[in-house]
Amino acid sequence: MSKVKYEFQCTNCQKYFDVKLNISLNGNYRIHCPNCQHIHYRKVEEGKITDTRFTENDDKILIEDIWPMKASCRDFQKDTYKDLDQNSPEAGAGFMHRLWTEKFSAHV
Repeated sequence: MSKVKYEFQCTNCQKYFDVKLNISLNGNYRIHCPNCQHIHYRKVEEGKITDTRFTENDDKILIEDIWPMKASCRDFQKDTYKDLDQNSPEAGAGFMHRLWTEKFSAHV
């Protein structure tokens, strides 16, 4: 089964986290923030998280829980801290490279 990874931001604690979904998922899901356990009520269509929300009081729908891993939680969006990958076309533009340059460029 194929899975797709999505980046999600919690509206409660403002943290970002990754959600891995099977592309065959369809329906209404409760996505729990791994940092503060805030629940996001979202409709998922063919493994894609939509902006469609629903309430926990809607008894006509099937609700399932998605619990992302705590390790996927972070303060920034992923594209703001890409690691240096020597094989990527933007090698040298990654966060770790920029951090190293800022920290040690004066000492080199």
